[in-house]
Amino acid sequence: MEVQPTSEAIEKKQAPASEEAIQTKLAENKHEPLRVIEAALFLSNKPLTLPELALTADNIRVNEAKRLVEQLKKEYDERQSAIEVILAENGQVSLQVRPKFLARVARLSKQVEMTRKSTKILGLIAKKGQMLQSELKKYFRGEIYAYVHELKELGYVTAEKHGNTRLLKPTKKFHETFQVSTGEQNA
Repeated sequence: MEVQPTSEAIEKKQAPASEEAIQTKLAENKHEPLRVIEAALFLSNKPLTLPELALTADNIRVNEAKRLVEQLKKEYDERQSAIEVILAENGQVSLQVRPKFLARVARLSKQVEMTRKSTKILGLIAKKGQMLQSELKKYFRGEIYAYVHELKELGYVTAEKHGNTRLLKPTKKFHETFQVSTGEQNA
């Protein structure tokens, strides 16, 4: 004996998806590239370029990636998040802890093996943006050259010849490791 489906069951099978379900699905798909960009910035251990983000977000256009980054930045700013989106003039984008929260959570970040004095010297150089090695004597006693050498070896500062001394500047590695954008060090 063959069972015949009811007319109600046939209608359910043939009925198109509701307008509401279609709109919900479209809205989810519309926001997916934004969320992919957010995830990429979260996972990245370095700033990403707009073309990299565009490619990651299902091969969207670069100007669309920039618009989405600006939208994401606005979202974080509006909800006064402890995290911020940095879009540098050179088109590099990063997700980082806002400076006002960084001191309280920095100990949880990647551990960097440096002496206490090297850390203090690096902090001063970063705050000033650049500094002559000879000026460090005004702030620190004792042998500072070994600590500067340690910072150079770790790749956190560059030292360019400047008369009888050297001009010390934080490197890209410093900014990436400590999540400080280049425009912040004098803030």
